[in-house]
Amino acid sequence: MKGCPLRCQWCANPESWKSSPEVVFFEEKCIGCNRCLTVCKEGAITKGDAFPSFDRDKCRCSSRCCEVCPAGARKLIGSVVTVDDVLAVIKRDTVFYRESGGGVTFSGGEPFAQPEFLRQLVTACSRLGINTAVETSGYFDWEQVDDIFEMLDCVFIDIKHMDDVRHREMTGVGNDKILENIARISRVHPYTVVRVPLISEVNANEQNIHMMCEFIKSRTDVKGVELLPYHDFGESKYRAVGAQAGKFTTPEATAINNLKKIIADYNIPVVDFK
Repeated sequence: MKGCPLRCQWCANPESWKSSPEVVFFEEKCIGCNRCLTVCKEGAITKGDAFPSFDRDKCRCSSRCCEVCPAGARKLIGSVVTVDDVLAVIKRDTVFYRESGGGVTFSGGEPFAQPEFLRQLVTACSRLGINTAVETSGYFDWEQVDDIFEMLDCVFIDIKHMDDVRHREMTGVGNDKILENIARISRVHPYTVVRVPLISEVNANEQNIHMMCEFIKSRTDVKGVELLPYHDFGESKYRAVGAQAGKFTTPEATAINNLKKIIADYNIPVVDFK
């Protein structure tokens, strides 16, 4: 689901930040044919040097420029759909859910930023006997969504950093609400897994992992921790949405193994869903 209240500097999907549809522009794919100029009625695209200039503030997402681009340099990201639209797609794979024991995962962006839409989808899947999971940042108002957790089969929730100041610097929001929601969810949901995006310059250090483990043991009933090493696969997307990508690195395998050992020493399972 599109839309997220966080702005994590390492986010792999910056195209999911805005809740509304948007046109993204991959400069490296542009062949300079200027067909987009001829169909843009809002003046968002103007003639440039190597390729057309793109004023995103003027764009009204008509998608005409995407339709005429022969190189796929312009794409419309996101669409407005109904619950029935999504259910129609979900139902196509019902046979695979039964065979594999899998189901549907709601992700984003932040799924809980659209609580009523999510509630209706999870309710419908539950009635159809389809297992559901959600991937969340944990940044939401508990009172608006607490009933949804009763219908979910699995919850994956992030801990970006245990230090509130550092968390705010890296994501744009503090972590108090997130940590409180993790504690609440784990007490009412039988299968809550914490995920940690491991980034060398941000949180992949022993002090932060010790703080996380102490929090999990003292305040939650979390069933396990999954470590997700940082990758830069989303770097080109930042240019496409007109944002600046952060420069980060992935921890070495030895460092990751050391952090896993710390977690295991607290008797917290380290899980791997890959």
